[in-house]
Amino acid sequence: MKNFILSCAVSIALLPATGWAQEDAASAFANRDFATAKALWLSEAADGSAEAMLGLGLLADRGFGQPRDFDVAFDWYLQAASLGLAEAQFNVAIMLDAGLGRRRDVEEAQIWYTRAALRDHARAQYNLGLLYETGDGITSNPALATYWFGKAAQTVPAAAQKEVAQVTASRRVAAPHVTFDNVGTSQVELVWNADPNATATHLVEVIEPPRFDENYDAPTISVSTVASGILDLNGLQTTDAIWRVVNLASDDTDYAAADWSSNQGIEPPRGRVTLISDPAVKSMENAARVFASALRQAGYWVQITDEVSTQSDNFYVSYGYASDQQLAQAVAEFLPSTEQITPAKQLLRSMQPGEVVVNLGAFR
Repeated sequence: MKNFILSCAVSIALLPATGWAQEDAASAFANRDFATAKALWLSEAADGSAEAMLGLGLLADRGFGQPRDFDVAFDWYLQAASLGLAEAQFNVAIMLDAGLGRRRDVEEAQIWYTRAALRDHARAQYNLGLLYETGDGITSNPALATYWFGKAAQTVPAAAQKEVAQVTASRRVAAPHVTFDNVGTSQVELVWNADPNATATHLVEVIEPPRFDENYDAPTISVSTVASGILDLNGLQTTDAIWRVVNLASDDTDYAAADWSSNQGIEPPRGRVTLISDPAVKSMENAARVFASALRQAGYWVQITDEVSTQSDNFYVSYGYASDQQLAQAVAEFLPSTEQITPAKQLLRSMQPGEVVVNLGAFR
């Protein structure tokens, strides 16, 4: 049944679409003047038109006006797909998924389906749901199958009829595996594989590093999603950034994170530390600068703030997630000790993963 659905999807995907390239090429194609369409699309493709590349891929794929050639078709589709054209991304995924003219590569097809699905391509969303439902070549994931079928349901009737049995056992946190990243000034695009037994919610963090002894800023992007990828077409102000995908516990008590990545080889922080200081107390302000310097030299990112703390005064360091308890204790070792003060305490839903807050007022 699945192969039938894929075959139908290929036929539908390769029909000419209105608005391709310029009207003359589309008209020539519609009139079956494939030689003229090819000449026009070749000219437009040379100027960088993704739509023209898609048209050239179609001619080779279906053998219109030329011998059928899957390799040539795939190359044209891939060029258009790399420029962000969802229809071409879907066609690349179809050819990889079905093994048309090449070895079947479902894991790579999954990436291209996801990239098209993130651009609201309904048939890509549906086929991605099929992959997650059946586990044909990848690990099945009922939660993601349900998600992508739901996205496709308004456009693809078969998707609306899908009922996928869900995992009912207690879910754990497990670090996702990022399979594709394109993080830059034009866009932020990430695709990942999620453990089918893990909780559904993922947090994407994109952070620009602080300069020298500057305070670190809040993440440029901090997005929670139950999908298997994100697409932000706004991009970043700079290519100097690090990013990761985090799996969050359903009760927000813990997380598991993929490793930080960077285009520039930026060293990720050992942790992020906020020092709350009272500028009216000169000794505290001086101590904050001393602690900040020591922490930065040890590989932490630090910010000093004078925000009024609503925390109790009987503990130094707070952290939001169980996995950051060790980080909080390590930071506490930089501070003066006293038996009357609890070194670290967990405060749920209070900060980012890998971030702790130091209440310097506790030592007064």
